[in-house]
Amino acid sequence: MIVVRDLLKYAEDGVTARRLIKAGKFLVDGKVVKDPRYPLGLMDVFSAPELEEYYRVLIKPRKGPSLFKITGEEAGFKICQILRKHHVKGGGLALGLHDGRTIMFKGEDVETGRRLKVFDGVKISLPNQKLLETVTLEKGVYGYIHSGSRAGLHGTVTKIKREVVFPDKPSVSLETAQGNVTTLLKNIMPIGVGKPWITLQ
Repeated sequence: MIVVRDLLKYAEDGVTARRLIKAGKFLVDGKVVKDPRYPLGLMDVFSAPELEEYYRVLIKPRKGPSLFKITGEEAGFKICQILRKHHVKGGGLALGLHDGRTIMFKGEDVETGRRLKVFDGVKISLPNQKLLETVTLEKGVYGYIHSGSRAGLHGTVTKIKREVVFPDKPSVSLETAQGNVTTLLKNIMPIGVGKPWITLQ
């Protein structure tokens, strides 16, 4: 509702916005969403196919979640971060991603899942969530700060400090357009190798 009525001005009022949404005019991550209260989160792709307009939810520094315009081609994928990893009955492996979805690996594909680690980034197709590319959080990759006071900044990872003594916490440093910054390890999402997979401006 907020995106359709207030941010993108597709509707002048709530009644019109609800009618357009319930008519299936808009997609989130490649699927039609008819619930006006449906929440949008980090890296979600909002599409208005009839208008050929596509947006990704990212964070503007000091401003919070915002819509960044992208191409129709880029709307065909999103980046997620692995937050959980566990085995399931039958010998399968499940990866829990930051947006709440789960990717299952079965049979021969289990080995692929085992090579992935918590905090790794995965590039998946939309809407069928086929695994396209992966990136491990390590020195030299492109990182995106999604939480904390530095949220929205991005750049090349220059240092990772995993082994620390309490009360210190694991941290990551990266070179951004605003200079070298350091944040908690849990605040970083790897989003590409050498350069970002997505449009960031």
